[in-house]
Amino acid sequence: MKEPAARFFLTRRAALDLRSIHAHSRREWGNEVANRYVADLYAVMQDAAENPEVGRLRWHRSAPFLMVPAQRHFVIYDLIPQGIAALTVQHQVRDIEALIAELTPAFFAEIERLSRKS
Repeated sequence: MKEPAARFFLTRRAALDLRSIHAHSRREWGNEVANRYVADLYAVMQDAAENPEVGRLRWHRSAPFLMVPAQRHFVIYDLIPQGIAALTVQHQVRDIEALIAELTPAFFAEIERLSRKS
């Protein structure tokens, strides 16, 4: 099976976010809904990998990173040589600007780690 040309990678933070989102959704709405919701989030990340410039539409809120809406969440990501690095997945009610300001150093470290991988 051929790999998609555009790929996305999860930082540790994004992976933990997705686990938390799934656990919360499972508690609130059941396993089937939770699985479908998280699958939709993954689909948005794949779409962003295939068309990363779409994240520039919200750049005024996510600079220096890119951001796309995903259901009731935002996926915040950056470009890496292999595709995109999903940095975090946050609910839309969160103060995205403050979160990015707080986590930017950690995000840059994760981007560097992912960029070195082949």
